[in-house]
Amino acid sequence: MSGNLLKVLCVDDEPRVLTGLERHLRKRFEVFTAPGGVAGIDLMTQHKDLAIVISDMRMPEMDGATFLRHARATNANAVRILLTGQADLTAAIKAINEGQIFRFLVKPCPPDLLSTVMDEAQRQYELVTAEKELLQRTLLGSIKALVDVMTFANPAAMGRASRIRRRVTAIAKEADVEQRWQLEVAALLSQIGSLSMPPGLAYKRASGQDLDAEEHSQAHAALKAANSVIAQIPRLEPVSQLLDHAMGFSTDPVVDPAMRRRIDVLRLGMELDELESRGSRVEAALDNVRNAHSHDAKVLEATERAITNSGEVLRRAVVPLAALQPGMVLDEDILTHRGVLIAPRGCEVTLSFLEHIRQFSGQLEKHSTVGVLEPRRAV
Repeated sequence: MSGNLLKVLCVDDEPRVLTGLERHLRKRFEVFTAPGGVAGIDLMTQHKDLAIVISDMRMPEMDGATFLRHARATNANAVRILLTGQADLTAAIKAINEGQIFRFLVKPCPPDLLSTVMDEAQRQYELVTAEKELLQRTLLGSIKALVDVMTFANPAAMGRASRIRRRVTAIAKEADVEQRWQLEVAALLSQIGSLSMPPGLAYKRASGQDLDAEEHSQAHAALKAANSVIAQIPRLEPVSQLLDHAMGFSTDPVVDPAMRRRIDVLRLGMELDELESRGSRVEAALDNVRNAHSHDAKVLEATERAITNSGEVLRRAVVPLAALQPGMVLDEDILTHRGVLIAPRGCEVTLSFLEHIRQFSGQLEKHSTVGVLEPRRAV
């Protein structure tokens, strides 16, 4: 089956109806069928890229409205269509309210009408997914640029944010976490509160040094205040929620399992980076975190895979400062000859980064080299 075809799930307890739908739709879509709501939910879990979900209303065990409500929670992007043999206003209202359906059709549905509705559903799906992708790319790109600039003001703190972003992105990919852009943005903004801290305190936090009670209180207040600002930005409410729970600002229960998984990934990434900042190797840091028994087992397994696979993606090299190129990641700090931090370990090399380094060329050794991580070249 061509990978270019959109995926459609048809759910009905009547085999002849499923056969008819599949026969009518298979030329244009990759069609999956399920004889009931439970089987339909299982298929939605396996195929998270479903574009359109069609469900009968009157089914044993689980009616169509209930199933479509689950479908909405599992795959919010999928366009939902309800079929019923009952022209029942009550059923239609229930389905619309609970499942937010796109269309309500009465069986038997004429083929021409079904084709028209499927055309509209396909356009709706493409519109929604394109808009979300554009939003996420634009938002993430803007925040990356913002953090890139802020790195010059506080290289230690923003370098830590960049390291956390790479770690949680790798873990989330291995754990098949949805809405990964939220994690990336949360990681990038996790240290923004450091900009309002005294320089000495910000540096101690970023380098993993112990803080006394007063310093801890001051840092906590700065980070919490920064996150309150993030919460006021449209589209960043879930990012603020992630940070609230990962940093311990909120202890309110989280109902959504997917959000709980994202919180766990972010918290784990932050804990690992703090331990590494204190001098632990990443494998030892993971053992330390695992022994605390405070994280989901599947997230820990995904983290171990991410750490193992990172060596397959990047290789370490030592290059002259003049040979730094965009896409490389610093594997050690860049310091002036007086020991002033210019760029921290974990910072990604960008064009603005290179311009920043050139401004300090007179304060660096002429033949200085730096350890970097760079993409492996294809053989």
